[in-house]
Amino acid sequence: MTVWVWDSQESRFEEAPEDVGTWTLLAADSWLVEEGQVRAFERHRARFADAAVQVGVGALVTAEFWASVVEKIPEAGEWFPRVDVLETAPGGTRVLALRLRPAPPRTHELGVLIPPYFDPRSTPGRKGPDIAMLENLRTQAREEYDCDEVLLLSKDGYVIEGATTSLLWWDGDTLCAPDPALGALPGVTSALILNEARVRSIPVEYHQVRPEVLIRHEAWLVNALHGIRRVYQLVDTRTDSSPVHVQSATAVVFGRWREWMNSRQRRFLRQ
Repeated sequence: MTVWVWDSQESRFEEAPEDVGTWTLLAADSWLVEEGQVRAFERHRARFADAAVQVGVGALVTAEFWASVVEKIPEAGEWFPRVDVLETAPGGTRVLALRLRPAPPRTHELGVLIPPYFDPRSTPGRKGPDIAMLENLRTQAREEYDCDEVLLLSKDGYVIEGATTSLLWWDGDTLCAPDPALGALPGVTSALILNEARVRSIPVEYHQVRPEVLIRHEAWLVNALHGIRRVYQLVDTRTDSSPVHVQSATAVVFGRWREWMNSRQRRFLRQ
């Protein structure tokens, strides 16, 4: 992984200092790049710009910054770049940064952990500050329960989202998403899917759902890296921790939605 820090005075990236790993992450956004193509890049840009405004550095997120980000990403290969807002020291300077990371392997289904605790995030409304903590939870879920994702639950026990994903599920022919009042992050991939459902005249509804209810439904956890993944089993650590298989729709329908998602990729516009 390579890290660059944005010099806003010179409008260029510079190599990050050795201690960049000790800086505090205030905001972040990431997306998948395959052979120079990306999905919904403008939505990722907008979400990161909003987060930068929240932490007081909105003016740094300029057209020159984004042009330089694109130039740093190779046209060949598979990449999972991330842009950050970093604080160099408590109460210190806040800067933008770019991490160029190889894309990890992608999957189309996953096992999911229902934890015995409520959403532990310190900053649930902004992607970034809780990334390391959430990754630790996912690592624990993989090692102890063979699960790839952890659900985040409200204090009333409803599903908000996954640690790195947005939740969608089917109730018959209706596509459902968590009630916005639960405060999920604005998911780029879930927004694309919900918009396409409306274009196809598929009913869309928002509900508060308890995790055990998902066993009876086709459930998807979606994000920029993997696109659409179906939940094939749930492990409920609030009970006996035995894996329970989740109901699935036809492979044809699921496959067509994944094909549609892949078709949303567009080539970067380089200056």
